[in-house]
Amino acid sequence: MGGFFEMVWSKILDLLEGVRELFGNLLQDFRDSNRYFKLKAGMIVGYVLVGLATVLVFVPPGELNEIDARLRVSKTEIIGGRYFLVVNQGTAVWKDVHLKLNNTFDARWPVLRPGRKKAFFFSQFQDARGVPPAEDIGLQRLRIECSAGVFERDFTRQ
Repeated sequence: MGGFFEMVWSKILDLLEGVRELFGNLLQDFRDSNRYFKLKAGMIVGYVLVGLATVLVFVPPGELNEIDARLRVSKTEIIGGRYFLVVNQGTAVWKDVHLKLNNTFDARWPVLRPGRKKAFFFSQFQDARGVPPAEDIGLQRLRIECSAGVFERDFTRQ
């Protein structure tokens, strides 16, 4: 059995040596190339780095979710008070939509079709006794549960 492991270890070492040799040859070829090739290679590397930075910086955290939900909280009060705007950006129909505000207050909606949006006013939410939240309630979290899955936004970590 020991001979088998020695053979596998020698093959792994040979593979690593081959990879090191390949990268060494690539580096030497790069050093021997003309300045125009080096300029082109630098531009390609720069383009890739800008693309990665764009994805890392500009994709909003918490917005990529399994049900393709987009959530916006009203900044101002309109007739009816503050509200959440929930958008179904996916391709699935959401059935039995259940919103839970701060783990205490509930609101429900039967169906939200793809591409549609629905405003859920704070006054529509109720606790277990049927009492709506105070209009100046502090937002901690909102959880959306539906037939497509679950999405939860934590407002304390913004």
